[in-house]
Parts: sequence; structure tokens; C-alpha cells
Amino acid sequence: MAWTNLSPTLTPAAWNVTDLDLVKRITYFMLENGAVDATGSTVITSMFTVGQMVDVLNLAQERFMRDCTPILTRAGMGSTPQVARYALPSDWIWTRRLTWQGFQGLVKSMARVDAYELDHGLSDWQQNFANPTMYNDGSDLPTLTVELAKAPSGPGTMTLLYQAQPVALTGLGASLSVPDECESAILYGALAELLGSDGEAFDPQRAQYCEDRYQLAVQLTNTLLGGFNG
Repeated sequence: MAWTNLSPTLTPAAWNVTDLDLVKRITYFMLENGAVDATGSTVITSMFTVGQMVDVLNLAQERFMRDCTPILTRAGMGSTPQVARYALPSDWIWTRRLTWQGFQGLVKSMARVDAYELDHGLSDWQQNFANPTMYNDGSDLPTLTVELAKAPSGPGTMTLLYQAQPVALTGLGASLSVPDECESAILYGALAELLGSDGEAFDPQRAQYCEDRYQLAVQLTNTLLGGFNG
């Protein structure tokens, strides 16, 4: 289960929490605001620059979306007989589900495998053609490429559910690419990066605390998305 963007051509949902909101909170958490409100234009900090805060917010957002895949995008792709490799969407990060539907109309979910599994478990996958049952989108392939096994013997279509690249945060009020319920994960993930970085601000105890809070947010989000077993 996840929030789903049904088409990559649709504008993603606009969430309420912005990068500027988190820059303000980071400033307060660091006790760096002095006697001035952290309004964005008057962020008072000698420990980190606003640019550093925005950089780690982007890192934390991308990390969280890989750990939880809270927002999925759906895209349809055609397949060509006897062709195994296809281009993935330009904003693709990670595949959640890939199905193939042949001319008979039956939709089948394909299993994710790597090149080693294909070469040792399906030795004729490069020579013969059939309805594909597996796919590989690993690092052994060119960037943004998926390979079907076996290559389809007839025409068909694929439906891809994937985690898309989040919108880049700028510190100027851009909305996060995650639901408002998940904003604490981005906050604590960013704080863990800042406090765990080399330099005078290095604070391993507080960095570990923030990392623990990030991991807790990941667990809670995965429970929200997938339910609790036991």
C-alpha cells in the first residue's frame, strides 16, 4: 500500500510542509536562532549555512523515499516481440512492481532478479523467447534500463509502479515530496547528517539520537503502509 500518482504526467500532490519549515526547525533545534525568529531570511546560525541544511534535507528525502517508497508513480510501457531491454522513466529510482500483459489479456506480475540468477537459473533466457516472468533493473545494466526474461515472443504491455525522484528542495518554500505525516523522518535524517559530519559541529551522541528517531519514523511509515503483523 502507498500513496500513488497514477500518471507521471500528473502534478504530484502538494503537501503542506515545506523545506523552509524544516530549515526553521533545524535552526531552533540547534539553538542557533539567537533572539530572532527563524523566518527564512533571518536564519541566525554560525554552525551551518542554509545551503548546507538544504543539501542534507535533499539527501534525507531521497534516503527516506528509498527506505519506505511512500509515493508510487504508475507508468505504462509497450513491449516489442523479441526485445528484452526497455528504457525506464527519467525520474525512476526504484521499482516496486512490474507486470506484463500479453495479447491474451492475462496480467502477470514479474519477479525481480539479477544477472547472476538469470545466468545460473535460466540459462537459455538470452536465446529463446516466451511470456516474460522476470525482470532485472540492477546496476549491471545501463542507467535507467530494465531487462525482461525471457524477451517476449509476442506483443504486450508493461505496467510499472515505481518510486520517482523527489522534487529538489531549494530552501525557498518548496513542498516536500512526502506526505505531511512523514516530515519528522526528513527532519531527523537531515539532523543526523549535519551532526554526524566532520568538523567543529561533529556531535556523535546527538547524531545517533537523530538517526534513531529517523529509523523510528521509517518503521512507523512502513507499518502505516503495510500494516502490522503479529
